Amino acid sequence: MRLTRSRPQAIILSVTRQELLEELSTARAELTQALNGLSREQMLIAGVVGMWSVKDLLAHLVAWESEVVTALNQAQNRRVPSILRIDDIDEWNEKQYRISVKRPFEAVWSDFEGVHRMLYRMLQDVDEPFLTDNRRFPWMEGEALTYLVEENVTWHEQEHADEIRAWRTGLT
Repeated sequence: MRLTRSRPQAIILSVTRQELLEELSTARAELTQALNGLSREQMLIAGVVGMWSVKDLLAHLVAWESEVVTALNQAQNRRVPSILRIDDIDEWNEKQYRISVKRPFEAVWSDFEGVHRMLYRMLQDVDEPFLTDNRRFPWMEGEALTYLVEENVTWHEQEHADEIRAWRTGLT
């Protein structure tokens, strides 16, 4: 993020839509690279992060990315996004884990690809100020919607890609 002077205070400026799309593509490529070469069986081994497997991590990422898609839809309809009402992230993550743990790998993978495509298209289609105006939505407390996407998708995927790479060093 960049700072600029406006009036007597500094205001945080968001990335542009194009920069956000590039960040999204880069983070997904890093995550995909971290997954390259893993067999389906390896993706089901517990212990990548806590007791979670790679499949569980992917379902976790899908859940958050789905929340971002929902948030963007809610914002377009002038509603406060439900993602902002998640008070206890650990509790929310545990609930999502209980929902997804029994889902087949193929269904999780399909959602992993499909939700990401949906988000990418959505970001391409909305007006730039909708994403980048940090004063447009008071409930964003001075941040633009690009920050919501970066925090819950881009940076999140990068974090878990790092964890997968670290876990892979222990595989035999």
